[in-house]
Amino acid sequence: MASRVDEYLDRVRRLEPLVREHADAAERAGQLAPPVVEALHEAGLFRTLLPTRMGGGDLTIPEALRVFEETARLDASVGWNLSILGGGAIFGHFLSRDAYDEIFADPRAVAAGSLNPIGTRVVPADGGWRYSGRAAYVSGSAQATWIMAAGLELHDGAPQMVDGLPRMRAGVFPKRHVRMLDTWAVTGMRATGSNDVVFEDVFVPSGFTFEWPNPRSPWQRGAFAGVPLATQLGGGFAAVALGTATHAIEALKELAGLKVPIGARAPMRERPLTQMQVAQAEGWVQAGRAYLAQATDRAWRQGEAGVPFDDAAKAAARLASVTAARLAAMATDLVHEASGMNAVQASSDIARCWRDVHTITQHVILAPSRYEVVGRIMLGLEPGSPLI
Repeated sequence: MASRVDEYLDRVRRLEPLVREHADAAERAGQLAPPVVEALHEAGLFRTLLPTRMGGGDLTIPEALRVFEETARLDASVGWNLSILGGGAIFGHFLSRDAYDEIFADPRAVAAGSLNPIGTRVVPADGGWRYSGRAAYVSGSAQATWIMAAGLELHDGAPQMVDGLPRMRAGVFPKRHVRMLDTWAVTGMRATGSNDVVFEDVFVPSGFTFEWPNPRSPWQRGAFAGVPLATQLGGGFAAVALGTATHAIEALKELAGLKVPIGARAPMRERPLTQMQVAQAEGWVQAGRAYLAQATDRAWRQGEAGVPFDDAAKAAARLASVTAARLAAMATDLVHEASGMNAVQASSDIARCWRDVHTITQHVILAPSRYEVVGRIMLGLEPGSPLI
């Protein structure tokens, strides 16, 4: 098993010169460079979570996180889009088996989307559902062949309520049904191309849909079916944050060997403060990585064993991913502080890592508000949110 993961890590590392070469241009363009996307396809990296019968790597989620982190070490936007597009197979397990096979029979199939239901209407139709609305922040939409959107189920124009919450349904449909908008004007993660998309009255067969946020797989077995879908999400994003912080630390180590601060006679690496900052940053990344790996492995084993997830188990997994991302941001802050004026140059790797990691921590799954949900559960209260 270790050799299987190592093979994919080696594939990522072989892309380092290409990814680094195109990083600046991709940030300016607001999407990944076509040669990088093509290289990801050729290396099979978008299919790490697919079974070998479909040309995939058959990796588990804990294994895939290592691949996503290593990719983010090269460039955060590439790592993020890989975790999104390569993670499409996770959502596929909650579609019908025929839908899953139809989508991923195409060796270049990748799915991107948004599970924020606000702004999307889903109405019943013979044999399926009709989707209309707007999906926001669709990372990798330029590279996607399929789009996923979640929305509120409307019957006779009114939402369907269950236990005080509206019923929601996600659907997957070909990208040709959407119109992409140029909305991704941000400070960090610019190359992810996370633009909004709009669609109107798109018919989606029932087999290409699932209930959200608590779907059940109609055919999958084992951990992919046993671990709640929302619990499967977040670890990949946190891994990208950790990889981004590692990139920043590596850039600082290189800078510290070359830069002689004003008024000094020796390189930065000779300064006790720099030594303390690089060590502390590395310690925080290592701590975040270990915590995330431990929690992800625990959840995976629980799913394999078929043990149901209560709110406490879901909260434990979420706490690890949120904390790992926060530690990555704190580590990058230290690097930024240690680097002086080099850190404010827009073209520097350290500046980009700092912008990127702080954008990552604003994602709803990793945002500080998740601490409130976890804390409520720890204190014996209801989560107060449908998404733990």
